[in-house]
Amino acid sequence: MRPIARRTPNRFETGPGRAACRRPLRTLRVTAATLALMCARLAAQEAAAQEAAAAPERTGWPDPEMPWDERVADLKANASLALGVSAAYTPSYMGSGSQQLRPRPLWAFQYGRLRISTGGAAAVLGIAQDPRGPGASAELFGNERFRTGVALRIDRGRNSSDVEGLEGLPDIAATLRGRVYASYAMTPRWSLAGSVSQDLLGRGGGALASADLGYRAPVTPRAEWYFGTSFTWADMRYMKSRYGVPSDSPSGLPAFMPGAGPNSVSVGTGFTAAMSSHWVLFGGASATRLLGYAEDSPVTDKRVAASVSIGLAYRWGMRYGGVLPVPRVAPAPSAPGEAQ
Repeated sequence: MRPIARRTPNRFETGPGRAACRRPLRTLRVTAATLALMCARLAAQEAAAQEAAAAPERTGWPDPEMPWDERVADLKANASLALGVSAAYTPSYMGSGSQQLRPRPLWAFQYGRLRISTGGAAAVLGIAQDPRGPGASAELFGNERFRTGVALRIDRGRNSSDVEGLEGLPDIAATLRGRVYASYAMTPRWSLAGSVSQDLLGRGGGALASADLGYRAPVTPRAEWYFGTSFTWADMRYMKSRYGVPSDSPSGLPAFMPGAGPNSVSVGTGFTAAMSSHWVLFGGASATRLLGYAEDSPVTDKRVAASVSIGLAYRWGMRYGGVLPVPRVAPAPSAPGEAQ
């Protein structure tokens, strides 16, 4: 009987050759699974975009009689939220000769014409086109060129014994400040703005008025640069609480009783860059020159105050599209207890 000849396997059927033959199949399966996941994700994003486009953009006041399911859909389509952190190198107080590095959290929320935010946070939402300032605000009227509204914020005041250079001076009581603001876009890049802030509780905070001129310019589709200048005027109560020195003060400073008048003039520049549709990097630098009684006060060690800041924030909202407008007016440095 003739023996059966055994076939010797080739290199593609066993050993390293067989493994090499299977690698392309494994790669194809992984690639197919990856493409399927990408397609599913794109489909989900497209569905979300269509849902946002189908929902009417909130430009007026929320309807108090809106059904709950419609309100939830409206919030998803029109609400904006940002959470982040910033670090600023600013004077200990306006007029101080010493600087301090101050890290702080920031957040902002907007729904329609209503907004609540910390200082400097509204810019990262892409909605800081007016001089609302921090706190709770409501836009009463707005169109493509003109906006006006009102705002409330808590002024934390000042504990003078905790601030180097102000020991022995009267404290500034915490209070609630009301603000009326308006802005006018002269061109797509140039704008004017003004506001008046008043101590509503009569705790000696007084009134502060400001006039601002701002310029903005896109650098890339996701980044913008801005420049601005600001002038402020304060009444006697405001100036007295921050720059006055009573005759019986144990601070050792000469008595000084300021009146109403110009308070400061500022220039500033900054940038806002959307690194993605959610992450936002921002920063700026500004200089403020004290004027009038604020300049002449014994409390003032340095008439020119400089400030620099940088921050990072994460934002939620379905109407961003990756393009981020920025404030048209560069903010002046904000020292602790300085009302805006």
